[in-house]
Amino acid sequence: MIEKNENSHLVYLKECIGYYGEEKALSPVSKWLNGKLEFAEEGHLKVSFIVKEEWLNPFGTFHGGMAAAIIDDIIGTTVYSLGLKEQYSTVNLTIDYLSFALPGDTITVESKVIRKGIAIMNAEALIYKRKKLLVKASSNLVRTGKAAYQN
Repeated sequence: MIEKNENSHLVYLKECIGYYGEEKALSPVSKWLNGKLEFAEEGHLKVSFIVKEEWLNPFGTFHGGMAAAIIDDIIGTTVYSLGLKEQYSTVNLTIDYLSFALPGDTITVESKVIRKGIAIMNAEALIYKRKKLLVKASSNLVRTGKAAYQN
């Protein structure tokens, strides 16, 4: 049972640790991406993915647009982990592509909320393959005034 002041969003995410998106996901995109939640704390998540053939660019490496989609989805879920009453929506997403991944590679996304403002939220995300940094990103999100999703 969830205590009155307990963050129900974080409780739900902690229950999802070890599960893949197709088993437990907040959105259809998360379900399709099928990441495995590895770690969840308030404002901090780690999710692993296996690079799929359909995520490749014409050169046969992990497509930058897919990296952006994954990062946007994980940052959104990281903001969700704060247990806020209102939704935040992405305003911008700045990405540095530093290296590549191949089909079948396991990549890990780590996302953190950097600044939890009243109207604007700032977050960052990193994608690693083993210990090698592939992608670095930052994002600002704005409070929408709409009620947050309740699981």
